[in-house]
Amino acid sequence: NVNYLLQGPPAPAPLVVCIHGINGSIASFSALEPRLRARGLRVLLYDLYGFGLSAASRGRLDHHTYVQQLQGLLDFLGITNASLLGFSMGGIVAIEFAKCNPERVTRLLLAAPGGLLQRAETPCAPLLFGCLRTRLGCVLLNIVSCLACCCRHPIRRAARKGRLDGTFQLDVREPERFSDICHDNMRRFLWNPKRSLTSYLRALRSMPLWSDDFRSGFESLAASNVPVLFLWGNNDCTIPWMEVREELLDIFGDSEVSCIHLNRAGHHMLIEDADQAAIYISAWFMNSQDPSWNQLLRSWQVKELAAQVLARQRQQSQGTPFH
Repeated sequence: NVNYLLQGPPAPAPLVVCIHGINGSIASFSALEPRLRARGLRVLLYDLYGFGLSAASRGRLDHHTYVQQLQGLLDFLGITNASLLGFSMGGIVAIEFAKCNPERVTRLLLAAPGGLLQRAETPCAPLLFGCLRTRLGCVLLNIVSCLACCCRHPIRRAARKGRLDGTFQLDVREPERFSDICHDNMRRFLWNPKRSLTSYLRALRSMPLWSDDFRSGFESLAASNVPVLFLWGNNDCTIPWMEVREELLDIFGDSEVSCIHLNRAGHHMLIEDADQAAIYISAWFMNSQDPSWNQLLRSWQVKELAAQVLARQRQQSQGTPFH
């Protein structure tokens, strides 16, 4: 029922489990995975229920379901503990798994995780919060399912004529470089439009993507002993740093946790900046003691970022420029 891929050097090489985001799949890590293996890591990729080639669970597609899925997969493979890399919505799954199974998580890296978005900044908020995430959501899901089933042939014709070009564009600084990935994403969608649309809406309906729903998960992580590192693209338009910054600094501002920013990177930084991301990710999961790496972590500590924000606010309140 679960599509997975386990590659890399055998144990005792550190094992990293990569968890993709909404509407993603194993392919979300196609650029990163070989680079991690080249740096000595074992890598486990898998498709979340409802996405890629994994089965579509009959129940809710929420973080509890996805934690049970990961638990079952690790048990099936005989893996007692591993490090987790959670990207976007996958970050929520990684956090919840670490909360429920702290003894099984060696280290945690969260790449632009969901769970801290602000409802006021959400596109189509009335439809999302006034319909899909209410009891009426079941009706909407059934309508979309029927429409997708009836319109699958017109959708495929529109795709062949290029009318869907740009629909699957990545959040990157140079989209034209990744047109092949966009086309692959479209082909995966067209393989079964009904399943793709309903799984996407089911995840939007049930996953705690907003701070009102999942701030407590981040607070539990901050209070735990699980080592965690954040990675963010400072041009992320999907989960913008500026939208979640206040929440993240408030939760982790007194800790030693770091949040490294990738310059000019968008949400799909693990694709567009795979080389640089692989350097940071491998150093973190292999617990590198290189002095330059430790210095980088110190320079990006959340408490340092919080101090900078506070200093900037004080300067602005006094009417003087901040340098």
